[in-house]
Amino acid sequence: MFKKLKSKRYIASFVSLIMILSFITPMDLKVFASEKDVTNIQVIATSDMHGRFMPYDYATGSEDLSGSMVQISTMVKELRLKNPNTVLVDNGDTIQDNSSSLFLKDEVHPMVLAMNEMEYDVWNLGNHEFNYGMDTLKTVSSKFTGEVLCGNVFDSGNNPIASSYKIIEKDGVKIGIIGMVTPHVMKWDSENLKGYTATNPAEEAKKVAEALRGQVDIMIGLIHAGIDEEYGNGDSARELAKAVPDLAAIVAGHAHSTIQGEREGDVIITEPYRQANALSVIDIKVTEKDGKKVIENRKDDVKSKVVSVSPKGGKPALVDANLVNKLKPQHDRAIADAKAVIGELKGGDLAPKSEIKDIPQAQLEPTAMIDLINKVQMFYGNADVSSAALFRDTANMKEGPITKSGTTSIYKFDNTLRVLKVNGKQLKRYMEWSATYYNTFKPGDLTISFNQNVRNYNYDMFRGVKYNIDISKEAGSRIVDLTHMDGTPIKDNEIIKLAVNDYRANTTLLNDQTGLFKGENVEVIYDSFKTMGDDGRIRDLIKKYIVEEKKGIITPEKDENWALTGYKWDASDRASVIKLINEGKLNIPRSEDGRTPNVKSITTKDLLMLDNNIVDILSLNDFHGALKCEGKNIGAAKLAGEINRLKVENPNTIVVAAGDLFQGSPMSNLKKGEPVAKFLKLIGLEVSAVGNHEFDWGQDLIPGWAKTGGFDFLATNIYDKATGEPVEWANPYKVIEKGGKRIAFIGIATPETAYKTKPENVKNIEFKDPVESVNTWAKKIRETENVDAIIALTHLGASQDSKTKEITGEAANLAKNANGIDAVISAHSHQYVNGIVNGIPVVQARNNGRALAKLSLEFNKDSGKLSKVMNSVEDLYLRKDLVEDPEVKKMYDGYNKELEPILNEEIATLDTDLTHNRDDGLSVLGQFTTKLMAEAAGVQIGITNGGGIRTPIDKGNITMGKMYEVFPFDNTLVTMKLKGSDLKKAIEHGIMPEGFGWGQFYGIKVYYDKDAKAGERVTSMRLLDGTPIDMVKYYTVVTNDFMMDKGDNYDFSNAIDVVDTGEPIRDSMVKIIKSMGHVSFKYEDHLIAGEDATIDEPKGNQGQNPKEDLDKPESGTIIADKDSKIAINKINLPKTGSIVGVSQLITLGSLIVLVGIYLFLNDKYKKKKEDVA
Repeated sequence: MFKKLKSKRYIASFVSLIMILSFITPMDLKVFASEKDVTNIQVIATSDMHGRFMPYDYATGSEDLSGSMVQISTMVKELRLKNPNTVLVDNGDTIQDNSSSLFLKDEVHPMVLAMNEMEYDVWNLGNHEFNYGMDTLKTVSSKFTGEVLCGNVFDSGNNPIASSYKIIEKDGVKIGIIGMVTPHVMKWDSENLKGYTATNPAEEAKKVAEALRGQVDIMIGLIHAGIDEEYGNGDSARELAKAVPDLAAIVAGHAHSTIQGEREGDVIITEPYRQANALSVIDIKVTEKDGKKVIENRKDDVKSKVVSVSPKGGKPALVDANLVNKLKPQHDRAIADAKAVIGELKGGDLAPKSEIKDIPQAQLEPTAMIDLINKVQMFYGNADVSSAALFRDTANMKEGPITKSGTTSIYKFDNTLRVLKVNGKQLKRYMEWSATYYNTFKPGDLTISFNQNVRNYNYDMFRGVKYNIDISKEAGSRIVDLTHMDGTPIKDNEIIKLAVNDYRANTTLLNDQTGLFKGENVEVIYDSFKTMGDDGRIRDLIKKYIVEEKKGIITPEKDENWALTGYKWDASDRASVIKLINEGKLNIPRSEDGRTPNVKSITTKDLLMLDNNIVDILSLNDFHGALKCEGKNIGAAKLAGEINRLKVENPNTIVVAAGDLFQGSPMSNLKKGEPVAKFLKLIGLEVSAVGNHEFDWGQDLIPGWAKTGGFDFLATNIYDKATGEPVEWANPYKVIEKGGKRIAFIGIATPETAYKTKPENVKNIEFKDPVESVNTWAKKIRETENVDAIIALTHLGASQDSKTKEITGEAANLAKNANGIDAVISAHSHQYVNGIVNGIPVVQARNNGRALAKLSLEFNKDSGKLSKVMNSVEDLYLRKDLVEDPEVKKMYDGYNKELEPILNEEIATLDTDLTHNRDDGLSVLGQFTTKLMAEAAGVQIGITNGGGIRTPIDKGNITMGKMYEVFPFDNTLVTMKLKGSDLKKAIEHGIMPEGFGWGQFYGIKVYYDKDAKAGERVTSMRLLDGTPIDMVKYYTVVTNDFMMDKGDNYDFSNAIDVVDTGEPIRDSMVKIIKSMGHVSFKYEDHLIAGEDATIDEPKGNQGQNPKEDLDKPESGTIIADKDSKIAINKINLPKTGSIVGVSQLITLGSLIVLVGIYLFLNDKYKKKKEDVA
């Protein structure tokens, strides 16, 4: 008996165990997990070393510890000690500059010798490698002991001039290195590459990668091109990343940029600056998985950084003594060559001392230095006219002995001489191109400044003609009084022999894609390289001219043949500026990359600011959480960088905001505004108006934002209905003292807030009239606060006519009717507004941080009273020179890393763009959205507000982050039954609305008369099966809680059986889209401006009685992926419960049966034995 019970107990226990297992969720069924095999690969990269094999500048004859190969060698050795699985690569522009041409005929070039000694694995050619011709390049590169790469340059037989890839194995990991060069070598060295072709590097790399994928575990791309496009044709690291998206990393070059690690998709891109000043170090974690070596997560497992040879505040890297000894013979030769005396300069320096520090005088007036270069070019080229540029701000030849390095100091590059046969019209066009170097002179400027988008070496000065450059005129019409040296005018059709260097000829003038003379058959009538070979380089021609033609003695000579005109300044202010700059009390701005000097004129305003006479107010509005840099949104880091730059420029700066700051982006929404508040603190925000979207999450978060951000919300017209007083969490106004001036800010919210956010969220507060509120508080402030100015800081809308410049809207109405204010900052309407209304400046800075408004308050020196308010709005999204604030960038990156798993989740793919413009009728995305809303709710008709859909969705992958961008407001689905007449009223309200977006809907077809008055435009409404809407019958409808609560003044008060599901629209859509996998949607025209010509026939159910169940939505045109098992009208919600599926249950069931049979037979056998016994 006991044994029977025991057997039964075994069975019961086993069955119970199986049943328990089937209900456990989640559970990892992998009992044994082996340790993963991880290999860490290190890739070290150099680029654009330009002959810096030793820490010495041979052109100037001085030591330079900012970078050299002998220092890099020390760093590489240290890095290899830390990780022996290291690959060392160079990305080109290696054997040009810094006296490199001395060694082109040596057995081994010193740069190649150094690379060999350091055991470089790969040398990818750069554009300057082609400067010396293909024969020289082949000879020099043949001595490299690693692999030379250049996969997109082909000879006449279509053979690549070098390998396109190299496979390197480190600790069992096979690494494919792909190498390409910018295709524009054909532009810059066309003469040296006759018979050769250079193809699109991105496309070429794509082919190479396809062949490599089966042979290697990871791939690295080397491209001698910048991270961003230069001239097109695949000439950027970003294009390479798009073409080969499975690259682990890309090393860029050519642009001389420092790129720590930017991503294009999942591909990390780095660039190690220039002149052996830095290394790019890429760390790659390779994991063995399922028998393959893979990078499991490229964003986490691939990191890069740039390590400086001479870091700021630190010591330069030590030199590798062994390598120094091996390079000493070449170093000594270069020094001796640089010091060789070839003549003497008598009578003074060739370039004058600059009148103003950091503004090169040689680019403001004729100099003997540029005239010498032009004179040499005209002499050897037998030319009529010559042009030359200043290659360095400090270029000069000092009085005394002339050495070879002396000529290098005035002519840095290895250019050769060309002479072109042009006409007078072409010459003037070229001269106009050069004159774009100057910024247009404006009243108030006290210095002449240079265009930050033009490098100094792209400004040419001319000899052989007389001319003036009128810098008061816009670029393209500045060259005036152009004549021959004898004063006779230059005719358009006369022939002129023009001497230029080969770089200018090949790029600016003759390039067949971008040249000024493209397609004009300009003849090259002289080429010094063809005639004289290496001796035909302009730098060598200068030496030749001094030695042979001037017998070693030259004096400063200049023609005074050109001048700048069109400028006029106050002599006293100008003298003050010169003194302040030269004393270091006022700085001349440089471009952000430091490569272009003097990019902004010093003005009378700058002088005033030194005397604390100007207070600047910087304002942003409608930021909507736009922390990320994408599209026109410059992102928080760049916006902060610009604001903080302006604060340094004028310490008397106040930063304010005009509301709608927090709601609207995935990062801000998921963190309930916290990242935005921290950003506002980092830019020093002092006060903000209250926007309607500040209430989207209710009122509880508002005080916390202000506390975290370190600012005050201001509102004179938001009152608590219960107390009749202003709300406690906002102050009516605030007085801020800057530069000894007291500036008052009065806060105003738009009364539209009552229906421009969820009405439920503002039901306990009242929005009073803006004009009355401002008048009341401005009078009080003037009487009690002793202020110097009052600014209305508002979330009132405004717009400005682009032609007449007239400003209209709430903010304009305030400026017309309010008393005692000095300026109005507007918001809400997302417009560019910059003008005057009733003598009052009104500004608005678009939205999403794309622009920045500024009010400059000027105070009289003597009286101290406000004398002028200068208003401006700058479109920051058009700027290319914005620099990220490191603190804000660090903050953003932290939040981004935290939220990446959520935001980067791909939920489906979309095969067509879902466009949306809330002000332009029923949109594709609006129809798609309301269709899915109806489906999710199981109703006939979906309706939503156009303003609740914030951006379109482009075809391609749909991420969770994108869904948060499109639907940031967390509006929930509300179902109801709505009578036909009330349905018509709701649709009417959303057709041609004023002040809000068009209504979006699905499930009905609507005809309307666009010429009829509001409320009477709908002429016909039908269900999608053609059934007319019956005005007395009920239909099942879904909308959102914002509209249900009278948002945008919609009225659903007559609805019955109303249910707020509590589920956000976004979440319900994500469920459906996820289940589809692949989404295809065809828009159907359901909103028609015209007559309904349908002939009605009895057809189907036209509506419902209030008690009937909700119908399913009409069939539509959304198509799920062919592999999807989900029907469009039957949403599959995420599974809960057991991880054991049907097949597993069958297996377990079979196992139970077999065990049962075994136990039964075993028990029976034992019983039989007992009976026998």
